[in-house]
Amino acid sequence: MKRRPLFPALVPRRLRRGAGPGARQEVEGLTAGSPWRVAVLLVLLALGAALGTGLYESARRLVGGAPQISASEVAQLRAENQRLVADNERLQGSLVAAESRLAIERAAKDQLAADLRNAQKEMGEMRNDLAFFDQLIPMDPRQTQVSIRSAELERQGTLLRYRVLLMRGGRPSGEFKGRLQFSASGFRGGSTVTMDLQPFLVPGDTPVDESATGSGAQDPLALRFRQYQRAEGTLQVPLDFVVHSVTVRVVEGGMVRSQSTVNLPA
Repeated sequence: MKRRPLFPALVPRRLRRGAGPGARQEVEGLTAGSPWRVAVLLVLLALGAALGTGLYESARRLVGGAPQISASEVAQLRAENQRLVADNERLQGSLVAAESRLAIERAAKDQLAADLRNAQKEMGEMRNDLAFFDQLIPMDPRQTQVSIRSAELERQGTLLRYRVLLMRGGRPSGEFKGRLQFSASGFRGGSTVTMDLQPFLVPGDTPVDESATGSGAQDPLALRFRQYQRAEGTLQVPLDFVVHSVTVRVVEGGMVRSQSTVNLPA
């Protein structure tokens, strides 16, 4: 039986074609006389084995040679996932609660800031009152019972805005009940005239009774105070009447207790 070479490509063609005894002798002589060819064959065999092993390992990893996970490990991973989900929900709940507390604290801070502004505003008003009180000290205890400490008038279109500060001197007993009167001087139709001014009423309000001197709730010019009072409001002015000055009077029981004249800028 004829043996076939492992690597036919390494056998010369002329040796493969030869079939006679002479050719066999020539091959045997070539093999016996060339030991380095044997070493070459061994190296090639080793390289082929290494290459095959590497290809096998690569194919095994690609096809599915990864280690398998047992059922217990899968259950453990699922339990860990559920624990992480529960922790995430708990942290989200804590975050929502913290944001709610922060919103409440911000609202409380805003309320405190608003209260502080109101307190500062009230303090400013109290300081103004103290300034008024300083001006209210009577120069002479024998002065009239009621005095006009200040009177201001300001044009607002066809209306006049007034602010009046009244006080009683000495140590008054009981309340003062009276009424303000406003008398304006100016030009109307080319002539100098003087007329009484009435408070401006919103359409639908009850007209004011000029003879009322008590504390009628519908009379914006009524006065009722013990020590001092600040009165303010708006007066009606005819369209064709140009006001130059206004005289403010305090009337009690038909008698004028005090008066002051205010000149308006042209």
